[in-house]
Amino acid sequence: FFQLQRSEALSSSLYKSASPYGSLNNIVDGLSSLTEHFSDLSLSSEARKPSKRPPPNYLCHLCFNKGHYIKDCPQARPKGEGLTPYQGKKRCFGEYKCPKCKRKWMSGNSWANMGQECIKCHINVYPHKQRPLEKPDGLDVSDQSKEHPQHLCEKCKVLGYYCRRVQ
Repeated sequence: FFQLQRSEALSSSLYKSASPYGSLNNIVDGLSSLTEHFSDLSLSSEARKPSKRPPPNYLCHLCFNKGHYIKDCPQARPKGEGLTPYQGKKRCFGEYKCPKCKRKWMSGNSWANMGQECIKCHINVYPHKQRPLEKPDGLDVSDQSKEHPQHLCEKCKVLGYYCRRVQ
């Protein structure tokens, strides 16, 4: 009986003192302690040892070379440098998601630091994921019959002509 009374008193005093959202000071204190707790963690490449070797035919999704995963790529740049994950010269495959309307699409005409316009919102969207084009035996197997919407492609607009002519 004493235990029940104590817990009821404790919960009612907590309930009265707390707002439905908690105190702003408590939230700030909590965030401060989390920040302190995680400040010792490092994401730098020096602290990280290379992972095991990838399968023999695996291509790094950054430099498109064999022998390492993207996280161990010697061409890796610090986060925030460049507008797209891939920073090479070649065309690649990109996955896009409009931050405004959440529309998703994919394109085999994706380039480093170039976006594509969302057909609904008319804003330039950069790919959140990029990977090499799959070219078995060096042949480009992308669907040539499918029209590339050049008016939505930043690369085409910058060049003033169809971006696939670059290669």
